[in-house]
Amino acid sequence: MKRIFFYFLSIFIFLFFILTVDFLASNTILSYKNCFKYEEFYYELKKNCEGKYRFKKSFPVVQTITDEMGLRIGKKSLTKKENKKNIFLFGDSFTYGVGIEFEKTYAGLIEKEFSDYNVYNFGVGSYSPSVHLYKLKKTLEKGIFPEKILLFLDFTDLIDEASRWQYNDQSGEIQLRSNYLYQNSKKKEKFVKRNFKILNNISSYINFHIRALRENVNIKIFNQRKIKTSIQGSFTYKDSNALDPRFWKDDYFSIGKQNLKKRLIQIADISKKNGIEFYLIIYPWAETLEFGQDKFSWSNYAKKICSNENCRLIDTIPDFLVYKNQNLNWSTELYFLNDEHFNENGANLLYTTVIKNLKK
Repeated sequence: MKRIFFYFLSIFIFLFFILTVDFLASNTILSYKNCFKYEEFYYELKKNCEGKYRFKKSFPVVQTITDEMGLRIGKKSLTKKENKKNIFLFGDSFTYGVGIEFEKTYAGLIEKEFSDYNVYNFGVGSYSPSVHLYKLKKTLEKGIFPEKILLFLDFTDLIDEASRWQYNDQSGEIQLRSNYLYQNSKKKEKFVKRNFKILNNISSYINFHIRALRENVNIKIFNQRKIKTSIQGSFTYKDSNALDPRFWKDDYFSIGKQNLKKRLIQIADISKKNGIEFYLIIYPWAETLEFGQDKFSWSNYAKKICSNENCRLIDTIPDFLVYKNQNLNWSTELYFLNDEHFNENGANLLYTTVIKNLKK
């Protein structure tokens, strides 16, 4: 009986020690700040910030560094100089580079490729062309003009233009249609998540690799893969009347297409007026490669926008399809597991395709 009691006491003391160390570390050396700044009906990255960010539980924690303009940069990013020409990158979470250290994002790789330019990465999660237009105008007002604009158009931009962002053509101001993000930002993290980061990270790490192993086994042995389908990107392979009515309500699909086109044309007009090369870049999610564009061709939609010399289209989807057809494990090699975002390999493929087209 005493031996059993001793064993239980030893286990209790060990667990108590682990939890105490985790608690202390989580509130000291592992206590990192988030570089997102939330305001009423708006958000952006903080200026001159060093922090860390986990996009979701299954993603790794990555470093976020921002410059004096509140743009994500890397540890080795060069200081911008007035005697250099400029390149502007616009996009959302893909261009920000969630889950990837900056140097390995396609924005970071482009910055390294164009080391003789100042590369400004305006990418922030869930930004869309209305915000890009606002940011572009504000930056031009500061006297900073680009030679090239690379705008990475995402599938979420369509629904975001219909229901998330509202741009005022008269005032030139931008705002969110809902104040949810600001209100939610004031809430504290859950107690366990905030105070036991080591155990949370270990749990996430083990869970991720078990899921990854299971997915790779299913692909290799059973030739079956789990492709995440989404509310935002399913319009390419689903009829518009079959889209989730909870999100695609009030004719959002048509409104989104119209608003998206309008904002891109406005950016194109500003580019023409100022002698800026404007590139519109589209890329696929895993579900795009798996299910196609039979119901709505994103490629043709972008091509029509760039007609009449509005912009130069770089459609990277064909190169991704080539990779898909040549690699059995394409989904796990290019994308984070059960997610639409690129991992390092996917980001590198996009970068390679963009550079190849830019140099034509």
